Amino acid sequence: MEETSKDSIMSTYKDTWYVKLLHGFPHLDFSFQETNSTFEPEKSNYQESLLLWAAAPVAFILLVLFMASCCLCIQCVKKKPQKAPKTTCLRILVAIFIIFSIGAVSVGFFGNEQTSKGSKEFFDALDDTNQTMGDISSTLDTLVDVVDEIDGRNGVQALKTVLKKFGDITANKTLLPFLNKIDEHAKKTRNDIDNVKSNVPGLLLQKFSKEAVDVEFIRWIVTIVLLCFSAFILLTTSLGCYKKSRCLLMTSVILGFFGLLLVWAGSGAYLGISVGMSDLCYDPNGFVESLGENKAQREVIKEYATCQVNKDTPEIFRKEIDDAVKEVSQANSTLDTFINESARFIPMPQFEKPVHYLRVQLDYALGNVTSLGELLNCRTLHKDYKSAVEGVCETALVGIALLLLMLPFAGICMIVVQCLLPRVWYLAGKRRGYRPVDDSDPFCHRPPPYNDYGTIEGGGARGSCTLEYYRDLRRSADELQSEERVPMNDSPPPAANIYIYHPGRFPPRHDIN
Repeated sequence: MEETSKDSIMSTYKDTWYVKLLHGFPHLDFSFQETNSTFEPEKSNYQESLLLWAAAPVAFILLVLFMASCCLCIQCVKKKPQKAPKTTCLRILVAIFIIFSIGAVSVGFFGNEQTSKGSKEFFDALDDTNQTMGDISSTLDTLVDVVDEIDGRNGVQALKTVLKKFGDITANKTLLPFLNKIDEHAKKTRNDIDNVKSNVPGLLLQKFSKEAVDVEFIRWIVTIVLLCFSAFILLTTSLGCYKKSRCLLMTSVILGFFGLLLVWAGSGAYLGISVGMSDLCYDPNGFVESLGENKAQREVIKEYATCQVNKDTPEIFRKEIDDAVKEVSQANSTLDTFINESARFIPMPQFEKPVHYLRVQLDYALGNVTSLGELLNCRTLHKDYKSAVEGVCETALVGIALLLLMLPFAGICMIVVQCLLPRVWYLAGKRRGYRPVDDSDPFCHRPPPYNDYGTIEGGGARGSCTLEYYRDLRRSADELQSEERVPMNDSPPPAANIYIYHPGRFPPRHDIN
């Protein structure tokens, strides 16, 4: 076996550590039976294994939301405190987790764009491959038509008609074998072209490319909306905590439930996508080879996936192309011999038109066979294949991995915020309650005796209440002034036993009656 140095082999994709990590996740179907981790999207048990991973984060957040709802109900039915406690520390803690969540959402925007960038690289490579495959198919169809024209009524058949009409027995015996030989070369060329056509993989890349573009556009839009909605919830929560607005806080709690459900649903979707992409990127050559319809096509795909610098056309095509070139060249040489020999028997003007037509078709066939060999060169298609794999498994998968990390991180921070918000809502915006007051305390401030705008002729019970009020005040003042004051030895009396009359505290005494 011919040994090739490391530099002679075109650089191929190398799976990374996170590809191996995600590929190592257990693959279980709905019956929790382990399945093969090979990327086989058409098999139902493999699809079930991806859906099971996608459903795990959704089940987790549903459980958390149920517990959070219970906590919110408990906060709503608790007895309100008489005094509004401080919420500064609690609001600072909420702000810290909001900052973490916003940072994770920002990284999520970058991951989404990185995924879109890798997808674009994949689509560009796919379009180039589609263009090359289309050119190959078009060239093969053209060659089939050209070869049929060589043996058609305007080519070899036209020359046979002229020979039969103007030639004698000697001319027919001499020239007819040349025409039969040209016909034989044309049939062999057609056979070689058919062999190449049957071994070219009939991949429906154009249809797949359109479907992939539509799916990627939907993924990008949904992710952008999800991240923007999460950012809106976090900003609303920040404003509510800053203003201590119970309305904004309750709005944040309600929106937060939907936000958490969406964030963790997105995390589940990206978890399933990541596991599937890691399975693909762990062995991309194996999956692409499996797209071949038969063993020959799988060998051809393998040749293009592992192309070497010292190779141009895959071995399975090289022999057919070389044989086709050889047959067309020999047909051209045979035509030259026929022209030289026919000059002895038939005037050239009789052969001029069909000979010219046949010459054009042979030259056209030779040019198309040469172009087909260049199109089948493995370096061109391998370059597109390599770009597609790098776009998916390096650029796009990095963005998917960032989203897979940041969405659950933001979801955990939002869970903490949702658990703290009911407490902030419960403590925010409370008013002081009424304190019990001793009505008999003479030092307690009392409202002025409003009674018919300052008059005592209010009539009825209101006037009586006013008189009683003034009598109580006068009695309290007289008792306080007549109280004995016994000073302590060598020390001033205590401040509690000193009474200083303030004119504004009690109304002046006068004879009411």
